[in-house]
Amino acid sequence: MKINHLRTSHMENPVGIADKPYFSWVIESEKNNVLQEAYAIRVMNLAGECLWNTGWIKSSNNSFILYEGKKLEQCTLYIWSVEVKDNYGEIATATTSFETAINDAGGWKARWVEDSLQLKKREHGFGNQPPATMFRKTFTVDDKKSIEKVRVYASAHGVYNLYINGCKVGDRELAPGYASYDKIQPFQTYELTDLVSPGKNVIGMYVGDGWYFSPETSMDNTITSEGHHGVIFEIHVEYTDGCKEIICSDENVKVSYGPVISSDMFAGESYDATKECYGWNTYAYDDRNWSSAVVTDCPTDNLMAEADDIITAVKEFEALDLLVTPNGEKVIDFGQNMAGRIRFKCSLPKNYKISLVHFETLDENGNFFNTIVSTNGVGAGADQRVEYISSGEERVYEPLFTYFGFRYVCVKICDEKGKEVPVEMINKDDFTAVALSTKKENLGSFECSDERLNRLYTNIRWSQYSNMISIPTDCPQREKAGWTGDAAIYIETALLNEDVTPLFSRWMKSVAADQQDDGMVPMVVPFNDTYRKMAAMMGQMTQMNALATSAGWGDVVTKVPWTMYKVTGNRHILQEHYQTMKKWCDYVVNQAKKRVREDLPKEKEMYLWNSGFHYGEWLIPSTSEAGFTDENAVGMAMAMTAQYTAPIYGYYSVSTFAKIARELGKSEDYEHYSSLAEKMKEAIQSCLIGPNGEVPAEYMGAYVLFLYFDLVPEKFRKKYEDRLAEMIEQNNNCLDTGFLATPYLLETLEKIGRDDLAFSLVFQTKSPSWLYEVEHGATTIWETWNAISDENIPQHVSMNHYSFGCVASWIFKTLGGIRSVDSKSRHWVIEPKPDGRIDWSHREYMTEQGLISCKWRRNGEKVDIKVSIPCNATATVILPNGNRCEIGSGNYEYAY
Repeated sequence: MKINHLRTSHMENPVGIADKPYFSWVIESEKNNVLQEAYAIRVMNLAGECLWNTGWIKSSNNSFILYEGKKLEQCTLYIWSVEVKDNYGEIATATTSFETAINDAGGWKARWVEDSLQLKKREHGFGNQPPATMFRKTFTVDDKKSIEKVRVYASAHGVYNLYINGCKVGDRELAPGYASYDKIQPFQTYELTDLVSPGKNVIGMYVGDGWYFSPETSMDNTITSEGHHGVIFEIHVEYTDGCKEIICSDENVKVSYGPVISSDMFAGESYDATKECYGWNTYAYDDRNWSSAVVTDCPTDNLMAEADDIITAVKEFEALDLLVTPNGEKVIDFGQNMAGRIRFKCSLPKNYKISLVHFETLDENGNFFNTIVSTNGVGAGADQRVEYISSGEERVYEPLFTYFGFRYVCVKICDEKGKEVPVEMINKDDFTAVALSTKKENLGSFECSDERLNRLYTNIRWSQYSNMISIPTDCPQREKAGWTGDAAIYIETALLNEDVTPLFSRWMKSVAADQQDDGMVPMVVPFNDTYRKMAAMMGQMTQMNALATSAGWGDVVTKVPWTMYKVTGNRHILQEHYQTMKKWCDYVVNQAKKRVREDLPKEKEMYLWNSGFHYGEWLIPSTSEAGFTDENAVGMAMAMTAQYTAPIYGYYSVSTFAKIARELGKSEDYEHYSSLAEKMKEAIQSCLIGPNGEVPAEYMGAYVLFLYFDLVPEKFRKKYEDRLAEMIEQNNNCLDTGFLATPYLLETLEKIGRDDLAFSLVFQTKSPSWLYEVEHGATTIWETWNAISDENIPQHVSMNHYSFGCVASWIFKTLGGIRSVDSKSRHWVIEPKPDGRIDWSHREYMTEQGLISCKWRRNGEKVDIKVSIPCNATATVILPNGNRCEIGSGNYEYAY
């Protein structure tokens, strides 16, 4: 036996954590039926002091084990080891490390400093922002001593790149990331030991507007119009003799503008290479003409450490083709829709200008098409543009302070007089697309004999990459916003693809921070100024006199932690957000008490959440064929479907919270909220279901949600099952469910014994369907099912939304054949369902216990199945002929 995959707070050897860590590991053995019987953890500092020694604990638990030792000092390296004993009596040991960051409220010695330069007022649109600011400070390290370790703790108002002695530090992009800045300001820890030298050194930080200042994402429009870029940093130098030294941001920091003459997360970036300050981030640079930074009284108590959860390049794409469209546009196709930016080589004469406009799709005639349309101010100024002015010297340029959603770029090169040059001067090989995402460990894979399904799976993965840049977003071009409903319906699939535990754990802190005093959880987190105004407008529309949210969106606060627990066993996330979930459930219950329908018995109606604003199912295909342009159709569908989505999702949150209370041993809360949930269920059944089983509104999604959540009285169950099947068949075996019902559609069909219909929907190629998108050239998941029509006419919607990619979790469980029964018991069910339309399938997934795999292949009249179960897990194998067998860890083969 051996121990592998040691993780601290689900990160490998993290540097710069603040929260109390939790530990995980995986055991491996060549023997079968291996189970962990006991473990012992020791945490030590470098002085050899033991801060936590659990001794032998008899337990099979190997993940999310919370540190319970002495207080951890800030800015300190710790070594932890785990010893494991298995059921064969074998013992193995493994060791790793983690390092804490500044984690005390008063731990910061440094002060925030801002640039003192003339400020250009920010507005929506390209070029309407101030230049990026260069910050630098020289410092001296004692050259009579040997350096042991150097760290820098840094953050910015804006997004920044960090340099030491002319070298960019690490491969992190767009730091410090996005959060609810008024309450949480992320900071990073960097290892500088190999970059800092005895004697003279310099730190440089180049800061653009980023999320902090963008009119689209700023927490306060006053900051947008009047705010200056700011930085804070502390360099900690430790010498071999035990002495320490701290260099801080202060009044000695110098500032200047440079070649980035404007930058915005949505509009883009303008770069003038003739304004480059060569060597500005080296010690020898003459900064006498630079201005002094201004020390401010900005708080430091909202600074929160962010460890290894970094935004970085995940893949590069060479240009596939250079096209000249019928309209004469010069367009480069990279073959894949993504979130990222273009790196290009420029050797043009001085003052020549390269302009790039990033976009997702061509129109039906092969011309440039802009999918971005501003709605209620959202998407305003999302020009997705880059301009580069050549210095006459060869350079390789990649934007520093922005990213875009795109597959294509429209390229225009003009000479110093503004005249466009011929296409022959554009060399497609000079352009490379760089895809960005938050760095995450890959956990899963899926492939099968049908290349269309493989492409669908690839599309799902690319939408996940594109929409997990610092936070889970809806789309990477128009909004880049943390829509909570999208995250709620996709969280299970996200967890089954990648290790998103660090990302979602961090984002949930912003969700909790943005919860309002009355318990309301916003529809968008971070709850910035743009969406606060939207919530106020929606509240006024529905006479709430309060900020509005929606069922299915605010419920993220229960859905995400509960799903994380069910998939991975993360009990810590339940404990951390227990009070946040409780406040949300109280908000739902209080909203339900508001009298809306006088025709219903008051004692029942008071348990129906039917007040306030709601999106309803959202984007039902038959009611949104014109996208968002037919506001009457969309609005009517919202109102009609909200009659059941709000009460049902309210019931979901309250009943789920009752389960969480029971899981955490909160017996009083369990009794209270389970009683409330039962009353909500009774109200739904007696008030929303008619005397003959009628649904409140005749939509496919109504039948799905009532059936999935077991809200149909037994006497009507068969009627509901038959009607759901009938509606699908009458719709040419196409779905007609919206945002809040689609995640449950296939599982509901499976639940009522109609796997045949579920598979028909998955393999459907007519619109609306998943494979319709694939057959119409999609390389990511679309926002709406008909984003491109049969005539190849695109709509003004996003081509890169992960939400409807939630179908992957069903595919993993059925065609892939792997589903979890209970993360607490570490038991799995292996039950592949070999649909006749495919010949083989292979699913792998890195569970908390290790790699689990199911591979099946048709062999004449038989099907061969190969199964691999990790140590410390068990499984029930159910063959398609009904035979069952219970197995432990090991490799197994079956034929039937």
